[in-house]
Amino acid sequence: MRDDGRTIGIIGGTGRMGTLFRQIFKDAGCSVEVIGRALASEYRELAGRCSVVLVTVPISVTEEVIRSVAPFLEKDQLIADLTSIKEKPVAAMLESDAQVIGLHPLFGPNMATIENQKLIMTPARADPETQLWLQGIFEAAGMLVHQSTPGVHDRAVAVTQGIIHLQSIAMAQMLRSLNCTLEDLLPFATPNAHATFAFMARTLSQDSSLYGGILQGNQSVEEAISAYLKAVREVGEMILQHDPEVFREEFDKDAAHSASFQKEAIALTDRLLDQVVSEW
Repeated sequence: MRDDGRTIGIIGGTGRMGTLFRQIFKDAGCSVEVIGRALASEYRELAGRCSVVLVTVPISVTEEVIRSVAPFLEKDQLIADLTSIKEKPVAAMLESDAQVIGLHPLFGPNMATIENQKLIMTPARADPETQLWLQGIFEAAGMLVHQSTPGVHDRAVAVTQGIIHLQSIAMAQMLRSLNCTLEDLLPFATPNAHATFAFMARTLSQDSSLYGGILQGNQSVEEAISAYLKAVREVGEMILQHDPEVFREEFDKDAAHSASFQKEAIALTDRLLDQVVSEW
């Protein structure tokens, strides 16, 4: 790493996530420069002055922005990104001579606190000193850091984000096709249903490009969607058979697959659902 006091250059640093990470690095004692939407030449000028280049722009332009600076980076620099997918951005960053660490904060910029929020690090080409320095900054800010590889990350996120978002979008489309409004349904909603509708509405209140990028940019999402649609068909057919024994057998198999998490899940969801009831 350059011996320049760890100057951080954030491309996209005027957005909400960039602003959040700007403060994290400033709190760690780093000098931080930011740039919003600009010409590629301006990105390169910023990168040339910095030890660390952090790219936090929409998924749709992340690789383009990375490639606009990658050929100009040197071995003693670090380039990182904050994208929700990792394989493609990391591959683009590896086209540089710099050290490369992919990052994915598993939270949005408007959370009440970053304390105990999760952040994934995918070191692709970085020395141990650099990794420990960067991880230390995030842990000092209160985040829980987990290291992974880009491929393992994208396969997991295809489920934890991709399928979860698909469920919300599909449910909204179903309600629209049935001409059901939430105003019609909420008087009949259990606490669980009320919370489910709330998460659906939360997803749809945000920018479609974010979810489009996650769903359409992650190469592992196709496999996850195929498996999910197959499961929906099979469960639907099983229900329509009206055979309680078949239903019980399949339900018990699925329950056994999630058994290790059930005790924790019940305690957690009890607290969440109590909160839902207290606020409706």
